[in-house]
Amino acid sequence: MSPMEVVALLVGPQLVGAVLGLALSLRLTTTAWPESVRIQDRPHPRERFVSHLPLILGNLAVLLGSAGAGAYFFYDSLSHSLPGPLSLVAQLALVFVLDDLYFYFFHRLLHEHKGLYRRIHKIHHEAYSPLPLEYIYAHPLEWMGGAVGVLGGFAAVWFVWGELSVWTVAIVGSLRQLHELDIHSGAKATLARWVPLFAVADDHDLHHAKPTQGNYASTLRIWDRVFGTVAGG
Repeated sequence: MSPMEVVALLVGPQLVGAVLGLALSLRLTTTAWPESVRIQDRPHPRERFVSHLPLILGNLAVLLGSAGAGAYFFYDSLSHSLPGPLSLVAQLALVFVLDDLYFYFFHRLLHEHKGLYRRIHKIHHEAYSPLPLEYIYAHPLEWMGGAVGVLGGFAAVWFVWGELSVWTVAIVGSLRQLHELDIHSGAKATLARWVPLFAVADDHDLHHAKPTQGNYASTLRIWDRVFGTVAGG
């Protein structure tokens, strides 16, 4: 793979996801989810979402630009081969568990430290009934701080396997974005509801509606259960 092919592999799917998230978000400002799957009945005024777009698009530009620059400058340090099926699953599991554990404590700190909440995290909660692309409607320091967990997961993969594949990085990035779009979609979970310990859209939507009640985890419910921060619990 050439350097530009690696950049395209890491940035392309994320860009496609962002465009689809934008299209769905705009659609939901005029046509709500059917009542059978809708979580909240609060409206989504288009003018409010449009007012959020400068920050959203600015964050996406920095995020995608950083991913592309990182792929280009660390090209020689990354493996370009696809790991075997078992190794790939193990690597993805390691990254997601470490990332999610870190995110739980980082997110909880943003809520429990009044200064951090007021100056940083409160911006994200202006989307009290979020639209999909509002997953990245946040203070830049918030999503940058949140990225530490996934970078730590990649470092752990490198340490255990002795290398880090661009395919692992690309799959993690794509799945992570799809999950964020899902839990900010405002639509009730379907198949995901039956995955053990998986944090579904209903959990995170409740967190946006009632930010003082808990549900700090993103991917795995287990952290809120272990540390006693299940909303309403």
